[in-house]
Amino acid sequence: MPELPDVEQFKRILVRKGLDQVIESVIVKDARILGKLSTKTFTVRLCARKLVAVHRHGKHLLVKLDDGGWLTFHFGLSGALQFLQSREDEPSFTRVRLDFTDNGSLAYTNKRMLGRVGIVEDAAEFIAAERLGPDALDPALDFAAFRMAVEGVRRDVKSVLMDQQIIAGIGNIYSDEILFQARMAPTARINELPPARLKHLFVQARKVLKTAIERGAGSERSVDRMPSGSLLPERKRGGYCPRCQSPLKILKVSGRTAYCCPHCQS
Repeated sequence: MPELPDVEQFKRILVRKGLDQVIESVIVKDARILGKLSTKTFTVRLCARKLVAVHRHGKHLLVKLDDGGWLTFHFGLSGALQFLQSREDEPSFTRVRLDFTDNGSLAYTNKRMLGRVGIVEDAAEFIAAERLGPDALDPALDFAAFRMAVEGVRRDVKSVLMDQQIIAGIGNIYSDEILFQARMAPTARINELPPARLKHLFVQARKVLKTAIERGAGSERSVDRMPSGSLLPERKRGGYCPRCQSPLKILKVSGRTAYCCPHCQS
């Protein structure tokens, strides 16, 4: 599933290739991806519009239109954005394609159809309606704000990291990497962490996400770009701890699969 580092890469594609481009035509390959929004409304609203700003909040990408309003992307389990120099290069499972007047196209792909594309009038109202917590890399999210966000929560730390209503952007895969770097068991109770341990978790979360973005690593792609000592390249059945070489343990935590080192994480 695309997580914050993946969506940040999609954002950068849009900034480099789509910003200030005028949409010449809109091709909807599968209207189910629009939910209740009709293909006609979607197409009319976007045609001849310019993309003027891009904002990411957690796993959501929002693109401002020159007439007001925002184009929204959520990537579900398998979604992605790709810039195409030629329309003949359209990838498999393209659900929406935006063709630009001057140069190229933008393809939103989604094999499993569990994401969505839409249009909203106000970005802040959309974020509130989605009940999203602060973005995990928001500069305003300092340790004091993080501590306040988790105050009173009595759950395992992995599920808290993944809860988009508490902190937006971290999913199953990067929560494992964060907990590995923090040397913390995924089953640890967040309400039982002493302040120093909680701060260490916060620092490692931001460090891991920033490192992934800088190196162009995603949740399931290019994990080999992560630095030596990262869990992600070994996060698989038969994987070994990159620190102590112990076999990784696989367990269910709040219904999700977690990979951890039983010796390094306690």
